[in-house]
Amino acid sequence: MLLRAGGARLALAVERLHDVRTLLVLPVPPVGADPDLVAGTAILPGDAPVLVLDPEGLAARAVGAAPVAGDVGPVPEMDSATVGTGPESRRSTLRATILVVDDSITTRTLEKGILEAAGYRVVVCVDGQDALDRLRAEIEPVDLVLADVEMPRLDGFGLLRALRADERFRRLPAVLMTSRGDPEDVARGLELGADAYLTKQKFDQRGLLDTIGRLL
Repeated sequence: MLLRAGGARLALAVERLHDVRTLLVLPVPPVGADPDLVAGTAILPGDAPVLVLDPEGLAARAVGAAPVAGDVGPVPEMDSATVGTGPESRRSTLRATILVVDDSITTRTLEKGILEAAGYRVVVCVDGQDALDRLRAEIEPVDLVLADVEMPRLDGFGLLRALRADERFRRLPAVLMTSRGDPEDVARGLELGADAYLTKQKFDQRGLLDTIGRLL
């Protein structure tokens, strides 16, 4: 591939060209990606989140790392175990499993992409009843539940009530992420046992990840 950024041009070797398509680029997650090389995220068919590379960032990085004449040594490689030294990087190696519960496919996909970029393993459910059935079936160990409130069959409040009534899940960290931000709703969620109550109107990726990090 031939890239041009500013006055610089370079050839970039890629394994293959899959296709060309127009996609909506969402904001890049705040952790788990190099902000100079990643322009954002996009959702492919099948609800698969992917990182979108920044061609100008790639060109600038290549120009800045260009070898001097006669230097043909390999470019140093970095693996996931050595990238980053902050608490988010250390947490990512633990591969905690988070259960995301939301009836909106857009919200589920966005939250899944953010959490996976931060290093978490993510399982998704379409409503509270789906989540409760999966937890009771003990299909996989779950370290934290991130749930919406307004959902069919069993809403977030009902899910929380059922979890706190079950000895197996009484201490399972649970975060409610909802558009219902009235003080009465917040108080109800906390009284039912939510460890945190976040509103979608004030959604902040860093705040979400910090909240989850404190609970795990």
